[in-house]
Amino acid sequence: MKFYTIKLPKFLGSFVRVVMGTFNKQSKSND
Repeated sequence: MKFYTIKLPKFLGSFVRVVMGTFNKQSKSND
């Protein structure tokens, strides 16, 4: 994953963080 993260631009990295953050929130809500 690190390899892809390094390759991706910063704005894409930020977008991924937002998506992951939303996914984590949903996961906690379901749990």
